[in-house]
Amino acid sequence: MRFGNFPVLPGPSMDIDVCLGKWHKRQMMMLSRHKGENSMKRVLIFVFKNTMASTFTGPLDVFHQAGRLYNRLMGGPEVPFFDVKLVSLDGQPFETRTGMRVIPHLSIEEEAPADLILISPLGSLNINRYPGAVDWLKNHSKKGADIASVCTGAFLLAETGLLKGKTATTHWAFTDLFRERFPLVDLRPEQIITDEGRIYCSAGFTAAIDLSLYLVEKYCGHDVALNSAKVMLYDLGRNSQSVYSVFRFKKNHKDSSILEIQAWIENHYSKKIQYDDLAKRFGLSPRSLERRFKAATGVTPLNYLHQVRVEASKRLLEESDKSFDEITWQVGYGDGGFFRKVFVKETGLRPMAYRQRFRRTS
Repeated sequence: MRFGNFPVLPGPSMDIDVCLGKWHKRQMMMLSRHKGENSMKRVLIFVFKNTMASTFTGPLDVFHQAGRLYNRLMGGPEVPFFDVKLVSLDGQPFETRTGMRVIPHLSIEEEAPADLILISPLGSLNINRYPGAVDWLKNHSKKGADIASVCTGAFLLAETGLLKGKTATTHWAFTDLFRERFPLVDLRPEQIITDEGRIYCSAGFTAAIDLSLYLVEKYCGHDVALNSAKVMLYDLGRNSQSVYSVFRFKKNHKDSSILEIQAWIENHYSKKIQYDDLAKRFGLSPRSLERRFKAATGVTPLNYLHQVRVEASKRLLEESDKSFDEITWQVGYGDGGFFRKVFVKETGLRPMAYRQRFRRTS
């Protein structure tokens, strides 16, 4: 039997006060070590106007409450691990996308040592709108600061060159654009978090909290991160954003023949489609079809067909009571086992688990 994070021996003589006393002693030891061996980590959250507030207020809360809130609720001493501040380009008040007024603590022109800089999502993907930001990040990195990004903050991080040859992630909706701009970065769009030692990236929105808790664990250990997650009612360990992503049908290219083929696949995905027949229908050789299709869309016609069928099956799982075998036939596959593997690969969930999570209730 356990009470909080410490063991309790059952029985009529069990003394809760003694157990609580042991827990208090443990927390005081943590506080002593924290003050002695490790000074508080200095965290700067780099914020921008016209972004979603939760993407930086979430990390602000996570780092600030780590070692504090859980301990206070348990009646123990607060053990603060982080000194966290908001920093912006000019330090002036700004508004988020929802109109919330934010007053940063600092500007990038002010001297502020940092152990970690977390880049929140950008208000614009035009990096020229952030003068001085790239040099500021590079200088802090040279001084030993860890650098992390949330969502489109990865675009600014990539501009520094610190991600060259390294893994990264961002919001699934921006993967194509990121790859176009930064082909030397190993983008992993299926991942919630990437870790390159001193460089970290996360996907969008609530992934900011995943990343913050991940960093709390890196700096302070599993117990502190777990207690933080408990008090915030948040699950530790999410590792994939694939289940949330929606396949984006890339159509901003100039190849009119490929646009026609894309439309034809989207309207006939439930039929048996062969490369040779598809190429012949549109007056192309199979080799030319694959080459031009991949150049225009980034994927092969077969990959495109798989994605279209997965998206159709997701809608049917959300909206209907059909079995997955029925759905398999409806979207054009004859082998339910094969399509189940395709579905799991693309979404990270088994079909019935997907239905349980996303089934419409009304």
